[in-house]
Amino acid sequence: MLLRRIGLCCCVWLLTVHSRAQQQQEVMHQDDQILQHSHVVIRNILVSGNKKTKQYIVSREITFDRDSSYSISDILRGIQTSRQNLMNTALFVDAAVNFINWQNDSLDIYAEVKERWYIFPLPYLKPVDRNLNVWLKDYDLSLDRVNYGMKLIVQNVTGRNDRLNAWLIGGYTERFAMRYYNPFSDNSLRHGWGIDVSYNRNREINYTTVNNRQVFYKDPKAFLRKQYYVGGLYSYRKGSVVRHYVRAGVQGEEVADTITKMNPNYLGGGQKRVAFPEIRYTYQYFDLNYIPYPTRGSSVEIDVLRRGFGGKTDLTQLQVRYGQYFPLPKKYYISINAEANVKLPFNQPFFNQQFMGYYETFLRGLEYYVVDGVAGGMIRNTVGKEIIRHELNTGLKSKTYGKIPFRIFLKGFADVGYAYNKSNININPLNNKFLYSGGVGIDIVTIYDVVLRFEYSINQRGESGFFVHRGEVRN
Repeated sequence: MLLRRIGLCCCVWLLTVHSRAQQQQEVMHQDDQILQHSHVVIRNILVSGNKKTKQYIVSREITFDRDSSYSISDILRGIQTSRQNLMNTALFVDAAVNFINWQNDSLDIYAEVKERWYIFPLPYLKPVDRNLNVWLKDYDLSLDRVNYGMKLIVQNVTGRNDRLNAWLIGGYTERFAMRYYNPFSDNSLRHGWGIDVSYNRNREINYTTVNNRQVFYKDPKAFLRKQYYVGGLYSYRKGSVVRHYVRAGVQGEEVADTITKMNPNYLGGGQKRVAFPEIRYTYQYFDLNYIPYPTRGSSVEIDVLRRGFGGKTDLTQLQVRYGQYFPLPKKYYISINAEANVKLPFNQPFFNQQFMGYYETFLRGLEYYVVDGVAGGMIRNTVGKEIIRHELNTGLKSKTYGKIPFRIFLKGFADVGYAYNKSNININPLNNKFLYSGGVGIDIVTIYDVVLRFEYSINQRGESGFFVHRGEVRN
């Protein structure tokens, strides 16, 4: 009995240390025999700071259940995981999870959150090129290649982490779009749904690729490309790590006669208009300490896309992404990100061939190039170290925005990749070849999941340069 009292006193002391230095939690505590065999009961889960967010949405991300017994090891591990889950909801500027009211063999779990601003009616101004580096080098920051208009972002519309986005855009692309997504639409907080409607039209179009660079054609007096999409989304999320999404909709593409003459394979078979159903299934496993910039954990994404069912458009695509992040002593970390992609059949029209250089799929150091393809993959390897962690005092009398946190990482990286294509390989020398690049950089991570990347890279051609990216791509 005396040993049990001593053990529980040790547990109280260890939990107190944990609450003061949550981020320095030592793994060895979890292996201690006293912590594993001493149990406490969770009486209540208390939440504060949630003015808009429903309390059950916050409680959902906390790994404990009321009136349940846990070992001290589970408590220590669960407190850390619960804070990680709360931050990964993108609802809060900051979150803290601790224990309070320890009495005999029971205690309360207390979560304190700081909510973000959720409504952003913003003027919209964004270059259309694949990245800022292309816009600067190839087009001298031309305003002709900028979309402008209004964008309405409403997050946490009903306090259930639902989101409404609406765009009314002019400039390079004339665009109207609206998306709504409610991830927790039922009492079990597992099922979600969404809608997505958009219409775009352009006077300029990337109709082919030469020397692994996009080639454009522009007609100031006519719209060369028109697109529309109408679709719905179903999601399922039982726990905090695994997510399932099913999207289904109808997409249409139409191009001018000029484009089909310049590239008969743009839509395939000399077509100038196609419309097709598509269905997409996405599996996500995110066990990461912080999704926008992870330094610990692992992730898996599997995406299966089917376009067309017996029509002229025929595409089955499988995309797999894997990430592994290893924390090391003295704030170092190692990350490995891999991606593989295959599109069947291999004979695809031009608009279905986008691969490297688009969206999140690129090798650092090859930002100025695109490598169209129907099969291939890449691996990005990074070694980083956090060199600065600082909070900027804003002078605002606000618990949420009185201080803005900044973290700065120094990193080195090496990337490899390969993209196979049956079309136009004679005029695109990077196709069907082993690609590699490397470099060094600095990443800045701050409020609202903003990640800025400044990188100096060199590729296999011996070309070097300084590149800037904003978020989106993991390490």
